[in-house]
Amino acid sequence: MANFFTGVKNGRTTIKRYFLVDYENVQVHGLIGLDKLRESDAVTIYFSKNADTISFELHMALNECRARIDFQKVGTGVKNALDFQLSSQLGYIINQNIVADNKNVRYYIVSKDNGFSCLGSFWEKFGAEVEMIRCIDHAISPPKSEPYDAALRSLGLSESEEAAVMDCIRESRSATELHNNLQGRLRNGTRSTEIYHALKPLLSEISEQKTAQ
Repeated sequence: MANFFTGVKNGRTTIKRYFLVDYENVQVHGLIGLDKLRESDAVTIYFSKNADTISFELHMALNECRARIDFQKVGTGVKNALDFQLSSQLGYIINQNIVADNKNVRYYIVSKDNGFSCLGSFWEKFGAEVEMIRCIDHAISPPKSEPYDAALRSLGLSESEEAAVMDCIRESRSATELHNNLQGRLRNGTRSTEIYHALKPLLSEISEQKTAQ
């Protein structure tokens, strides 16, 4: 495996897409799409002792991947240590490409941690495109936007809340059922009602989408 600090090249190929993977957060799901990467891609996997094992299947996929693969082990004991290191190294990579005058380079943070979302708007001011995605494959085949995505984003859901809400949406066939499921899953009357009212105007679209499926 190549070393992270080898910079903007993969052999003789200039890297055009960087994937910084918060493995502690997304686990193996975040690496879906490895087989679709090219020599002009680079993947850095950030892990800690809390998430430092991979399957034989993933090991083979990493070996067969055409992209440059790097690993960064993050020490524990400091809150958000992985977040700080990933963000710092993102800035280092962007600076390398600015100095090398590389154009049309894209940077992807593979994580479900919404704390990284501020990096996109920050680096946009410097002409760098930074995007958060849930897995590598989303950069290659962007998922279809759901009718309720914007409403959920506006609520600032935690990771556990988002997972519970998505389960409720999938399981509910009526407004009453959705409201009851939210109450049961979240066990917080005020929060579940807030989320329900945000989704209520979209229930017809959600119902149509389910019918189509």
